[in-house]
Amino acid sequence: MASAAQRSGKPRRGWRSIVPARDGATIIEFALVVTPFFAVLMAILQTSLIYFSQEALETSVEAAARSVVTGKAQAADATGSSSGMSPAQLQTRFRNAACATLPGYMSCAKLLVDVRSATSWNAMDTSMPTITFDANGNPNNTLSYSLGSQGAVVLVRLMYLWPIQAAPMQLGLVNVGNGQRLIVATSVAKTESYS
Repeated sequence: MASAAQRSGKPRRGWRSIVPARDGATIIEFALVVTPFFAVLMAILQTSLIYFSQEALETSVEAAARSVVTGKAQAADATGSSSGMSPAQLQTRFRNAACATLPGYMSCAKLLVDVRSATSWNAMDTSMPTITFDANGNPNNTLSYSLGSQGAVVLVRLMYLWPIQAAPMQLGLVNVGNGQRLIVATSVAKTESYS
C-alpha cells in the first residue's frame, strides 16, 4: 500500500525518506559478504595446493632417496666422474633426475636439492639450510651434494619454492619472502651394500 507522500507525487524529504527504502539492501549485503567470502575461498584453494604439492614432493624425494640407498646414483656419479663430469654437473644431473619425478604443474626451476652423508646416525647434520636470494629474487645458495658410500647414512632433501598467489592476502603462508613458501620433503636412510 502506497504512503500518502507517494500517492500525492511529492518526494519524501529528510531521514524518513531513506529509512523505509529497501531497494539497494541486497546489493549492499552482497558487497559486505563477497570480499570475506573470496578471501576465505582463496585461502582454502592456496592451502589445498600447498598440501597437494607437499605430497608430490614427498613422492619425489622417496624416488630420489631410493636411487641413493640402492647405489644407483653413486654408480651413475662414478661413471660421470670418469667421463670428466665436475661435481657441479653431477649435482645438476641428480637434480634433473629428481625433477623428472615432479608432477607437470611444478617447475623444475624452483626445485632445490640438498644431499648429505655421514658415517653414522649421530654424525648426520640434519639442520635446515638457510635460503638466501639475490637481487632478482633467485636463490643463490650452494647446497650440499654428498652421496656417501656403502653403509653411509644419507639425507636427501628436496625443497620447492611455491609461489603464493593473491599477494594482498597471503594469510601467513609465505615463509621465505619474495611471496613464496618453502615446501620441504626429507628422507634419511642408510645405504645398502651394492657393487
